[in-house]
Amino acid sequence: MRKIISFKVSSDQELLDLCERLSRLKVDCIIESKGNHVKIFVFGFDKDSLNENYRTIINLIEKVKRMYRKDKEGLYEYVLSELKYPVNKDLIIDTLKTLGYRVIYLEDENAIKTDIDINNFNEILKNLFELYQKLRFSNLGSKPVKNLVVLVSFIKNKPIEEVIKEALEKGFLREEEDGRIVLNKDINLAKKVLLEGEYGDKDIGKEE
Repeated sequence: MRKIISFKVSSDQELLDLCERLSRLKVDCIIESKGNHVKIFVFGFDKDSLNENYRTIINLIEKVKRMYRKDKEGLYEYVLSELKYPVNKDLIIDTLKTLGYRVIYLEDENAIKTDIDINNFNEILKNLFELYQKLRFSNLGSKPVKNLVVLVSFIKNKPIEEVIKEALEKGFLREEEDGRIVLNKDINLAKKVLLEGEYGDKDIGKEE
């Protein structure tokens, strides 16, 4: 038994992403494409398995579509558990907001809606992930402290070590007897000063 799903994709990249995700599903189907027109032939041993496979693929198509095409509010949607680079939610949201993007967190779906396209989004995620990896053997204590250091390092384009040193010198972080570096003052004040400088002399926002 089979069903056919016909639809259009916005780009070769969307089609490639869809194909990669389909291959991981291990659902019995065949995909054909001609230009931006795509057909998926869905198979099942019986009516129930066919309908289940059909629903699974329809849900996947819709999920991928929301990543590549804006909704009526001009926002894309990204499921956080399926990101190309694993970066924690709070750091992603803080970074996008600092850069001036709109961000809505959908708790039930564990997803965010934002106006940054997938290529720029993945580039930011890659940089954040690489910076976070540098903290694996650091003495930074909690996740909020690590997020703060990575955020400032990324936005200000400063080395991790320089950010930590500045935060210690300005009293936003402190080193405990066991060597752990922990938060010493309000984290929001720390973000403001470390990102904007003492005189708020830098305007941070997305490029037009």
